Amino acid sequence: MNFDRRTVRVAGIVYLFAWIVGLSVWPTNPSVRASGTQIAAALHGHVPVAIAQYVCTQGIAGIALAVIVSTFTGWARITGLSAVAVSLTQCALGVHMSGWSSAGSADAAQTVFALVNRLDGVKMLLLAVAAFLVSVSALRNHIGPVWVHLTGLALALTISISGIGYLLLSTTLAPAAYVAGIVLLVWVPATAWARRDITGPVSVARIAVPA
Repeated sequence: MNFDRRTVRVAGIVYLFAWIVGLSVWPTNPSVRASGTQIAAALHGHVPVAIAQYVCTQGIAGIALAVIVSTFTGWARITGLSAVAVSLTQCALGVHMSGWSSAGSADAAQTVFALVNRLDGVKMLLLAVAAFLVSVSALRNHIGPVWVHLTGLALALTISISGIGYLLLSTTLAPAAYVAGIVLLVWVPATAWARRDITGPVSVARIAVPA
C-alpha cells in the first residue's frame, strides 16, 4: 500500500507523541526480572494508566510505524512490518495483563510480563535490522540527510543490545533501552519526514532499499 507524503509525515508525528504520552501517563518501569509480587504492586491502583500506556506505546505507535515502514522495500519492509505485528501483540498482552492478570495470581502476571518483555526484545531486533538496511542503502546511494541515516545506524547498534537484553531478560543489557529509546524517537519521525523533493508517495526509504 502506498501512502502520500503528508500521511507518512503525520504518522511520524503520531508515533513520537504516542510514545511521549504513553511514557508520561505511567512512568513506572519494573525490571525485566521483576517478580509477580512486584508487578502486581506496580499495577495496583494504576490499571487505567497502565492500559493507556500499552495502547499508546504499542498500539497507536505500532499503527503509525506500519504506515512508515510500508514505504520501505525488500527485507527492510518485511522486518519493519514484522516489528509492527509484534508491537500490536504486545499491546493486546499488555492490556490483558493490566486489566485481568493484575486481579489474578502474581505468577500469572509475571508470566505475561516476561512474555511481553521477550517480545519487546524480538521487536527491537527486527527494528535494528530495518534501520540498518535503510540507513546503509541510503548512505551508499547518497539519498536524504546523512544525519538521519547515521542516527539509523546508531539505533541499529543500541537497540540490538537492548533487544538481546529483553529477549534474555538480562538486567545488564536491558537498560540500553533508555538510550535506544531516545534514538528511536529521533530516527522514526526523521525518517518519515526525510523524503525526496518529488511528487508522489515515494519516500527516502523506498528509493534507498532495493527490492
